[in-house]
Amino acid sequence: MSSIAPGRVAPGRVAPARRHADDRGSVLVLGLGLVAVCMLALTVCIDGAVALVQRQALLSAADAAAIAGAQGIDLAEYYATGASSATRLQPSDVIRLATRHIRGSTMPPGMSIERIWSDGTDVTVRLSAPLRLPFPLVPTLDRITVESRARLQYRPIA
Repeated sequence: MSSIAPGRVAPGRVAPARRHADDRGSVLVLGLGLVAVCMLALTVCIDGAVALVQRQALLSAADAAAIAGAQGIDLAEYYATGASSATRLQPSDVIRLATRHIRGSTMPPGMSIERIWSDGTDVTVRLSAPLRLPFPLVPTLDRITVESRARLQYRPIA
């Protein structure tokens, strides 16, 4: 039996890798970086989902108001000539009906009516509301604006 001095490797064997004192804790730093990146990705996903839900709620309110406004036909013309392709929308009734519908429904917090207008056959409603995000990463996105259209279209029943 041969004796090998301490710190020496036997012939035919590979010496174990030496650990350097400055490598300790590097996995911890990489792990913390991975956790930070995952948290940032989760925050972006949550903010995106919340913004989408808020936009959909605002668009739903605009759609309903446009449909309500499309009910504002010119009654004098309607009673004089009957229902026909010449039946038009009365702009003052359109605005009144759409506004009344918006005010009477559950509105997203801070919603404002940007514009309601009609060209006689189409109703357009533009609404906006503040964007309320749980983790506001981009402070410049502060309002959502949507626009919805409805059309008065006469189709005779056969």
